[in-house]
Amino acid sequence: MNYYASTTWTHETIDSLRIELRKVKHKVDYWRDAYKNIAFGELNNDNLGIFGYQKWADIFESKGWTEDLFNLCYYKPVSFNTANKTVPWYDTNGKKHTSIVEKTPTQWVSYEYESAIYDIWMAWKQYHQLWNFRLNKLEMARFDLRRVKQTPKINIEEALFVCLGLSPAVIGDIGFIKNGWYHNFDTKLEGSIGHSKFTLEDKTCETNEVVYSDIKGNKLTLKSGIYDDNGYGVMEQALRTTEQYHLLAENQQLWCVSGRILTKPFLKWAYKNKYLRQYEIKYRDKNNSPYGEKFARVLYDQLTRDGIISGNFDELWRWNEAFGWNSLHWMADEIKDMGLTPNKIPYQFKAIKQYIDYTGRAPLNQQYEEAVTDYDKKRWVEKSELIGRCLTQVELKLQDYLPSDGQHFL
Repeated sequence: MNYYASTTWTHETIDSLRIELRKVKHKVDYWRDAYKNIAFGELNNDNLGIFGYQKWADIFESKGWTEDLFNLCYYKPVSFNTANKTVPWYDTNGKKHTSIVEKTPTQWVSYEYESAIYDIWMAWKQYHQLWNFRLNKLEMARFDLRRVKQTPKINIEEALFVCLGLSPAVIGDIGFIKNGWYHNFDTKLEGSIGHSKFTLEDKTCETNEVVYSDIKGNKLTLKSGIYDDNGYGVMEQALRTTEQYHLLAENQQLWCVSGRILTKPFLKWAYKNKYLRQYEIKYRDKNNSPYGEKFARVLYDQLTRDGIISGNFDELWRWNEAFGWNSLHWMADEIKDMGLTPNKIPYQFKAIKQYIDYTGRAPLNQQYEEAVTDYDKKRWVEKSELIGRCLTQVELKLQDYLPSDGQHFL
């Protein structure tokens, strides 16, 4: 069977993951600000986070803070009168006693803590850049099952991507290699250190834990927080908490003893549960081609290149669901208004359906709706601009097909 995924799944997944990525960006900003405010912001922050203890200490000395050399801390002496707290307690005979508890300075800072901030900031920044790159790649990639169908077993990450409408073909490509961004997966190097396919357990951006002391001498641990105690990053955990992941993880019929998923049973299961659709081939009637086949070829090539349609040229082209049928309505109007067609066709909606597989319930000429929210308006403008640029490219390429007399071709 030939399968494809609904682009609705794709864009819902991408939108959800971008919300999670914004949380990562907040962390980047938090640690950036923390770095800039080290030692009252008086350190030279252009030295890639490298500063010595003495330079750091001199700033606190100048502010009147007191050094605790044993714990590599500085604390601010209490500048106001505080009464010692009397705490009553009773011994085993019921006799009352009192103890005096001195107040510990509340403002203190650790050199080891502050010297680790730069590395944590850089780790969050790299993690954000990595996943921003990945989401952009996933958003632009065409859904491709060929690599999955060529192997009898797949990883859960590949199966999960299929169920989420994401192309599993990106796994092993640039950005989806363990501990590496800019390399493609090489089967000859599979299993070697640092060279394996992306998994949800990857810790590409992890930093070493930093142990430091507080003013009381208590040992504390500073972690980046990118990965939780189970070893999953913020974005990876977002994928693991999806319904699709839980369904895959709990369906033992799909798993083999090696800990991988059996491809054929999985594809059948995904189709049965409507994560995949069966591709029905619908051939175009080339004898009824209002735009002419030369024009259709130029239009097809550009629409395909921009991800607006998919499918084979000789078949009815599949419209990208993310654009909506109102965008197809708009494109049909633009083709007519720009005078792109070989002859003036007054029935633009009927004509475009000879090339694109229209499955909307309402007639195409009625597929128009006003954007209500600012977000909808923004998306409408983005989609219209993309289609507009696409048609402009079509117009430019048509010049190469014009006869010497300047008339349109048929």
